[in-house]
Parts: sequence; structure tokens; C-alpha cells
Amino acid sequence: MENLLETVESLFSPEGKLATRQGFTYRHQQAHMADAVAAALLEERHLIVEAPTGVGKTLAYLIPSLLYALQEGRKAVISTHTKNLQEQLLRKDFPIARSVIPSGLGVATLKGRRNYLCTTRLDHALGSAASLFDQKAREQLARVHAWSLQTADGDMEGLGFSVRSDVWESVCSEQGICSSSACGNRCFFQRAKLRAREAPVVILNHALFFSLLAINSGESQFIFPDDFVIFDEAQTLEDTAGLGVGLRLTLPHALQSVRKLYHPTTKKGLLQRRKRKAAGICSRAEQAAQEFFTTIGQASGALGGSAAYRGAPRREVRIRTPRMVSDAIAGPFLELEKYVREAEDEADDMFQRQELQVARAGVQAVRTGVESFLEQLDRTLTYWVELPATPSAQATLCAAPSAIGATLGPRLFRPGSSVIMTSATLSVNGSLGYFQQRIGCAHADLLVLDSPFDHSRQMTMAVARDIAEPESDSYSQELPGWVLRSIDRTRGKALVLFTSAHLMRLTASALQDALAERGLRLLVQGVDGQRHQLLEEFKRDIHSVLFGLDSFWMGVDVPGEALEHVIITRLPFSVPNHPIIEARLEQITARGGNAFLEYTLPEAILKFKQGAGRLLRTSDDRGLVTILDSRVVRKSYGTAFLSSLPPCPLEIWTADGELERIEPGDR
Repeated sequence: MENLLETVESLFSPEGKLATRQGFTYRHQQAHMADAVAAALLEERHLIVEAPTGVGKTLAYLIPSLLYALQEGRKAVISTHTKNLQEQLLRKDFPIARSVIPSGLGVATLKGRRNYLCTTRLDHALGSAASLFDQKAREQLARVHAWSLQTADGDMEGLGFSVRSDVWESVCSEQGICSSSACGNRCFFQRAKLRAREAPVVILNHALFFSLLAINSGESQFIFPDDFVIFDEAQTLEDTAGLGVGLRLTLPHALQSVRKLYHPTTKKGLLQRRKRKAAGICSRAEQAAQEFFTTIGQASGALGGSAAYRGAPRREVRIRTPRMVSDAIAGPFLELEKYVREAEDEADDMFQRQELQVARAGVQAVRTGVESFLEQLDRTLTYWVELPATPSAQATLCAAPSAIGATLGPRLFRPGSSVIMTSATLSVNGSLGYFQQRIGCAHADLLVLDSPFDHSRQMTMAVARDIAEPESDSYSQELPGWVLRSIDRTRGKALVLFTSAHLMRLTASALQDALAERGLRLLVQGVDGQRHQLLEEFKRDIHSVLFGLDSFWMGVDVPGEALEHVIITRLPFSVPNHPIIEARLEQITARGGNAFLEYTLPEAILKFKQGAGRLLRTSDDRGLVTILDSRVVRKSYGTAFLSSLPPCPLEIWTADGELERIEPGDR
């Protein structure tokens, strides 16, 4: 035991192997975190660490985890928020960690099985292509086959072209068909699963972790025998875990489950040989699905139409009453299930029977999903309908737990195990209590690290004192002028964060010409490209300004002169009419709590910290964080936002352009 602690302390010391690597500097925060991770693992305790940007948290948990896995013969499961972060861990951070540890420790990444090509299914799809696909689909299938002969891992991420969903659905790994006994080691998913089982370190994403946790009944493990877990980007755990036990059902999903059996246009599918009778049964199922989704969309639209929010119809409508419409799907889908079962009994071979079984399970999942949504028997879930953005689209049925702490806590944070959770933004007013309560982890070691950056020298915070408050009618009229004056301070190089797409587009329209006159390129999320494309353009063109919504408040890493100014147009309070947020507020109120202080304010502070955290990514960065929301200095809760950031100079900005500068020690 002492050996691990001593080794970690030595590696992270000012004279250790890490500090002497080119490009690395000793950070006492990183060393402190590494020591805490090692101690928590040795004592089989849970640990929550807030490690601000620049600490080097990845290596601070990765190196102790690898050493502990080696010493104790246990498996390290590292869970990240996205697949992209999985790749970063594998390609960038793991090689560094392994270079300072004298061993050939192996690592594997694992994604959901449908990300992988199953060669057995591919062979059967190629053999049955004439009955399954039209000409264009067969051409894509041939391209997939050619790719299968070259790819090393069979991960669709490396496919190189956009494949039709019906084609990929026929060749990807599928439970009930793709198995070690049926596929052997030819199958890419089976090889990936074997690597994950044998490797002492496995990297997953949160969504897959909670999917696997839900189906694992073992009390002595999370996913693999004798494993422990590290959650990076832990601030997303509550929402991600909730999605794993919720529901999201669309008309395309329902139709795809039917058309896999028989497609009315191409006349292809698994029931193609029985098409005379199958065509009618599948047609009735399709018609029922279309009628149901149209009906529930209309009913939800009528229900939500009178509950407008700031002049715009609600996009999500909470459904509180069971059986709001009749279940038009049940009869036709049951008929189809019965017919597919008959086809299974008469199938020519085992593989054909398995494909039919999986297809029938897909039809059944749609039917039971609709049934559970309408009946609302699970009182831990919140139910809502997501209305389409355009009239031609269909509604989406949604359900998710409003709180996961009570159900997740006992399952995940049990005695005799270790769960390490870390992120750059977990604390509120220096306390991790809010995060603990939301995820159900009452007993954990807690560590809040200070930033390694010199914020008093690197960052200045400016607040527009005289701008109209966001709830006033004049705010949207005044905002473009304040944004433009803010941008002028740094001559562009600004990330402007919005909480409303409508207001973002209005502001962009108002400023387009003025920014062009200044030689500044305006990039607007949802208008000028996808998130990744916009970020790359923003990094490349230092004379640009980027307007972004929710996804730009976190996960944006733009070091250097391309980003010298983060402009927060409004304090990021959650819109209280989203069904999940509404349900969480109701739960707090029902037990006599203060919903604003216990949920709305902490959530807004955490997101505010994430947004402001986009500015400084290295110790050489400099810049401004401007807040165009006067409530931060006019409301009593405003100090909670200002004090959530490290001490730095504060400028109070008046309407006539005067700046009152307040040094950190004078606030």
C-alpha cells in the first residue's frame, strides 16, 4: 500500500518523471489530486475532485489508476462524456501515463455494440442483398464490404462515408445474433469485447457505462469482475444516467422497425418471400404508427399551445395524465409480432430465424414503449412530448427520471469499492454538497483544488451595470449595442454565449454589417455550420467572432489569441418550463424546500463557471469575461456568481462607457 503512495508522490514531485518531461511543469494541485486518488483507491473509498482547467486532472487520475491496477490486479474502468474524449484519452494521455510507468500495461476502448461491424451479419446481408435492399442500398453494402477488408477495428467512425441507416442496421453488431459462439474472432465487436475483457484498463463513455450497469446484476462489480471506476467530466453524470433508463421514441424509429421486415416502396425486407400477406400486415402497422404520432402531436400541441414561454410556443409539453390518446399501435403491432413469430418457426436456417427474432423484438419495443408512455405506471419518470420544429415533422415521446440520486446512489456508491469523480466545475460556493446530493453520493472524500492560473493577472471580469434586465422588453433591443461595444474592446477574438436561439439570431442579424465593416467574420451556431466546423474556423481565423448556444458553454478548448474574450449575454438560469426541470422544482417544493436556492441557482452557477472557463486554457492566455446581465450586480444572488470565479479585477461598465475598476482585494 505504502509503495503506491510513495510511487505516486515521487512521480508527481518537482523532480519527478512528469516534471522533467519536455513541455511539462510541476503543479502542486496535480500532485495533490494524484495523492488523493491513490489514497481513495487503496482505502476503497469514493472521491469527488473539482480540478480547474490547467491542473492536469487526466494524468492525476490516470497514473495512480494504472499503478493501482498493476499492484492489485484490478481493472480500471475510465468513463468519459463523449466518444471524442475516449479517443483523446487513448491517443494522447494514456501514452504519456504509460511512459512514466515501467510496464507494458494494455488499454482497450469500448463503444456500444452498434458502432461495430459484425462480419457474420455482413456475410448474410451480402448473400441476401437482393431480397433485402434496393439498388442504391446494395451499392452501399458493397462499399461497407470493401471497407471491412481494410479496417482494423470495424468502428463505423472510420467508415469514411455516410451509410444509410437500414444498411448499417443490417450489418452492425446486434444482441441475439452477434455472439462469440456464432461469430468467433472474425467479428469486430467480439474482438473489441474480448480486448476490453482482457485489458487491465478500459475506456468507455458515460452512456455506455450506464447501459451496461443497468443490465449487470453482479453485486461485486460495476461492469467487469473486480473493477473500479473513474468518471471524467462528472458534471454530466445525472443527465446521462437518467437517459439510460428513460424513453425516446420517434415515428422514424417505429417505421424502421416495420420496414426492416417489409418496405412498401422497395418491396424488400426479411419477409420479402412472404410479401403477399406481409405487405398488408406491415402496411396496417405503418398506418397505425403514422396516425398515432400525428394524433399525439396534435393533442400535445393543443395542450401546450396555451402555455407559451416569452411569446414562443413550448417545444416540450409535459404529459401528466395517463392515456391522453388511445393506443392505435397496440393491435396492428401485436398482429405483426404474431406473424413474425410464425415466420421464425418456418425459417430455413438458424441465422434467418435470429434476424427475425431481433426484428420482432424491435417491433415489440415500439409497442411496449408507446404503452408505457401512455400508461405512465413508473412514477419516478417524468413524461413529455417533444414537439417538432417544423409542421412537417412528427412528435417525439420522451420519459426520464426527474432525479437519479435515490436510485443510482445505492447501486453505484456501495461500500468496498471505489468511484472517482472529477471535473473542472462541480462546486458551488466552494462546496461539493450540491453535486453529492444530486447523484446520491453522501459518503465520499471531497477535494476542491484551486486554479494553477494567475487569474488576477490573466483575466479581467467586466459587468454591464446599466443594461436592461433580461426580463424587460428593452433587453433584446439594447443587447446588440452592448455586444458590439464588448467585441470592440478586443477587436474580435470573442466567444459570445447565448441561452436563447431566437435572441442569438436577432443579435447576429443586427450586428452582421457592423462586424463586417470592422473586418470581423461572424460565425453563428446553426447558421454557418456544425459545432466542430465552427470551432475550427474560429481557431483558424483570429479576426472572427463566434455566437454559440448551450453546447458551447462547455467542452470548448481554444488556447491562444483566437479567444481573448468570453461574453456571457445572460446568466444561464434553466428555463423552468422544460418538463424535467419543472419536475425537479416540484419535488423540492413538495418537501418544503426552496427550489430557486436548492436547484435553479446552483445549476446556473455551475453553467456560468463552465462558460467563463472557456477563456483561460493555458498559463499564457489573457483576456476578458464580460457579463451583459445587470442582475449580477443588482440582485442579492449576483455575488454567488461573481464569487464562483477565482479572484480577478472587476470592471463595472456604465452606459456612457465609463469603467470603474475594482481590484480583487477590494471586493
